[in-house]
Amino acid sequence: GKASLFNELDLKLYDWVFQMRGERSVEGKTEIAIVAIDQHTSDELPFPFDRRYYAEVVRELNGLGARIIAFDIDFSSASDPRSDSVFHAAIGESGNVVLSGKIENVYRRGFRNRIAEPKPPVRQVSPEGTPWGLVNEMNDADNVTRRYPLFLQVGSTVYLSLGVKIYSVLRGFEGETPVFESRGEFVLGDLRVPRFEKQTCLINYYGPAGTFPTYSFIDVISGKYDFDDYLAGTTEEERELLAASGMADIFSESPFKDKIVLIGASDEYLQDNKFTPFFSDSDPRKTPGVEVHANALQMFFDASYIRTVGFNWIVAGVILLSAIIFTIVRRKRQWLAFIGAVALLGLIASVGIWLFVSKGLWLQQVQLMMAVMIGYPVNLVYRFIETQREKAMIRGMFSQYVQKKVTDALIANPDLVKLGGERRRMSVLFTDVAGFTTISEKLQPEELIALLNEYLTEMSQVISDNDGIIDKYEGDLIMAEFGAPIWYEDHAACCCRAALQMQAKLAEMRQRWRSEGRIELYSRVGINTGEMITGNLGSKQLFDYTVMGDAVNISSRLEGANKTYNSTIMIGHETWKDVNRQFITRPLDYLLVKGKSEPVEVFELLAEKSDGVSPVMYRVLELFNQGLEHYRRREFNEALQLFRQSLRVCPEDGPTQVYVKRCELYISQPPSDDWNGVWTLTEK
Repeated sequence: GKASLFNELDLKLYDWVFQMRGERSVEGKTEIAIVAIDQHTSDELPFPFDRRYYAEVVRELNGLGARIIAFDIDFSSASDPRSDSVFHAAIGESGNVVLSGKIENVYRRGFRNRIAEPKPPVRQVSPEGTPWGLVNEMNDADNVTRRYPLFLQVGSTVYLSLGVKIYSVLRGFEGETPVFESRGEFVLGDLRVPRFEKQTCLINYYGPAGTFPTYSFIDVISGKYDFDDYLAGTTEEERELLAASGMADIFSESPFKDKIVLIGASDEYLQDNKFTPFFSDSDPRKTPGVEVHANALQMFFDASYIRTVGFNWIVAGVILLSAIIFTIVRRKRQWLAFIGAVALLGLIASVGIWLFVSKGLWLQQVQLMMAVMIGYPVNLVYRFIETQREKAMIRGMFSQYVQKKVTDALIANPDLVKLGGERRRMSVLFTDVAGFTTISEKLQPEELIALLNEYLTEMSQVISDNDGIIDKYEGDLIMAEFGAPIWYEDHAACCCRAALQMQAKLAEMRQRWRSEGRIELYSRVGINTGEMITGNLGSKQLFDYTVMGDAVNISSRLEGANKTYNSTIMIGHETWKDVNRQFITRPLDYLLVKGKSEPVEVFELLAEKSDGVSPVMYRVLELFNQGLEHYRRREFNEALQLFRQSLRVCPEDGPTQVYVKRCELYISQPPSDDWNGVWTLTEK
């Protein structure tokens, strides 16, 4: 994945410290040799070549005294049967070969996600019992190989990496199971490796590409290092001369005697060369993957690991440095503060390099440096804040008269300060607590205020989260508008979403109140959309940002109309037109509210379509809508049957209960011939 800026800087600094430390020579002390499939080999034997050559290199290396022969080459699929058979026989005869495999994430029928699957060497190549290790790589986000996987686990089976497998074969604890100790160390026999992330460790590279002694694959199989073959082409007199001069001993000393020989690709064409911390503009050589394993294995032999400073120490350092730099920049002159900040940065870099070179301890310096680099401008910010204090005080005084949302809008658009307003299509929401008068009579004033404040706080937060603004509070009532003071197109959807989230939040609060033995609150919501006048209303000294108009009044009436239909959220026709593709609603009635001459079609808001409703409610809606169609055609008997069916599905459905009673009324007392299905609301 992509590295964060912090992480990317930390990785680059890590590489730079490696390059500052420089190469650590392994000449004369390493037991590792590399046989590389290099460009010279590729020129002679185009890759992939016949596996009989691998058999040949195994026999040749054993003849030259190799202790272990390990392949960093994929043999997870079969090739020519005769070639595989020859290679299989060579491995079986030698008894000192370690092969490699991988864990791959593959798709399998019946599984939704990819699953991890081991890819060991095929049996056509690998005799039973031949050890093998993983060559999976774990690169960082910048594609640099800094970490080495110690093992991977699939199910309950643990698969060791190639380097760990070679080490375990050499030390004789191949069958043991690795563990992680509480200190975060990977333990396998006498091998104790400090863990970096998950099942990986940091590779303490000894140098760039070519640090370990490397020999060409083609040279090995062509007998270049086989002294017996060389002597076969000489006369007896020449052999006596070589022996007398001491040169025979020099020539007969095999470079692979008692060595751990790693075989892998180094030809760039084979794409197994890696970026490591030693890769730079001055030395742009990538390290062969086989040499990465050599570095890890040598690190295991030397127990020369890179450890990291713990997270708690980094946090403590950040806090301490932040305090120091804050003190410096607050109490000293600016030029002294700058020198102090630079000095701290230099100190952090110096300490980091010293810890890495001498102690093998990686100090994640970027976080510490950022504490200084952020801390320094704090003084400038603080001084700026002081100069703005008077303006902030004036703004604070002004905010005492109007809400913060209005203040912010007025600052962004000073023209809004003028008295007056504009006509705008918006959405408005009214909500109050059902039965609040009865509730208030049961509580002490202090309990009532505490309960009401808790309710108003949570509901207001939901409104704010959905880009609404609180117009006013009147006791338990909240009036809010959406699409002001800054207009946005989906104001109706935001308003409806807020209403649904308010009911969901209130349901959560009721559960808590119930567990505490307190009174539970229920609320009703009315929503309407339409043209309304918005702006500042009041005197020149004190005014309030509000809305007014018929659309606002209708919204207030709809909130109260919920009582008639035992519904929770009622929306007007204009709102429904804006949101019906996003929300689940059901038609309730053609309603004539008090003080109006034209009926309004109203709907109950149930849920967002992305959330859906329960199967029970889905069936209720289906029956209810069918019943309503019959009802509006004056087919009251048919409507009653459907509404009663709906009640059998959900007996507590409020609107259905209302229509059962209406149908029963109209069956016994049929309406007049000019009945148009409009219900007149007599209450506000």
